[in-house]
Amino acid sequence: MGHLDGGHFCEELQNGVQLEDPKSLAMQDAVRVLLQGLGEDVTREGLRNTPLRVAKAFREGTRGYQQKAKDIIQGALFPEAGLDKSIGNAGGVGGLVVVRDLDLFSYCESCLLPFRVKCHVGYVPSGQRVVGLSKLSRVSEVFAKRLQEPQRLADEICSALQSGIKPSGVAILLQCSHLRFPSLESVLLHSNHEVWSETAVTSGTGIFKNVDSNSWGDLISLLKFRGFSIKKSPTTSDCWCPFQISPSPSAIACTTVGANLPMVSAVTKIIEVLGERAFGDSGPVCSLADELQKCQVQYEGERYGLL
Repeated sequence: MGHLDGGHFCEELQNGVQLEDPKSLAMQDAVRVLLQGLGEDVTREGLRNTPLRVAKAFREGTRGYQQKAKDIIQGALFPEAGLDKSIGNAGGVGGLVVVRDLDLFSYCESCLLPFRVKCHVGYVPSGQRVVGLSKLSRVSEVFAKRLQEPQRLADEICSALQSGIKPSGVAILLQCSHLRFPSLESVLLHSNHEVWSETAVTSGTGIFKNVDSNSWGDLISLLKFRGFSIKKSPTTSDCWCPFQISPSPSAIACTTVGANLPMVSAVTKIIEVLGERAFGDSGPVCSLADELQKCQVQYEGERYGLL
């Protein structure tokens, strides 16, 4: 059976994933609950190994939690030869270093769906040291492979590069695209409904701290020269995830909480296995999670006659 051979399949799944790892097992159990909540038979052939596949995908897609950006940067710093301590001009020694079109993906912290990221990095060496270009991509990936939202992702990449390289300034520009599931009503009423929710965010330090500075102007000019342009984001950072847009979370949560409690608990378990807090101000909050938690208390209270 070649690639479909059972032994080959199991060996492939185990590559990079410890099947007896408690975290992987907990995530597999959570995925089974989600599948059962959808009305699926988790024992049928097509879904028998799905929990393991999903666990492997999530652990691989969020491996940034186990990585440190400083470890990547420290091993790839080189002295910048021929520079004095002043800031060089673009086009000469000490000028602007740009790496564009880094293709990344991350998981939306609000709904756990993956979103696409086109990352552009620029920095101006301070006359002390530079970093290997490939490491800019690796550092960006460390933070992308976590539960994220666009602005925080840009800020974390920017802060890590500034701290590790200590340049005159770092500029990060991200173009992010989130899958949108249009409602049946929008499909019927609008023939040009959008499949993707898009946004562009920036973050800067040092000479790039002011987005209206000449340094940002130089970077944008270089990117436009290579065919890049910034589209005005149709959404704000507060409603970046399409699933956070109306109707209100409370309205949805309280009408579905009774049927979805096991599924909500399963998603909470997945978030906690990744090392995040599903509820509270100090960690990402899955879409509707806070409202569902409140409604869960109300639902259980009414169910057991406590309210």
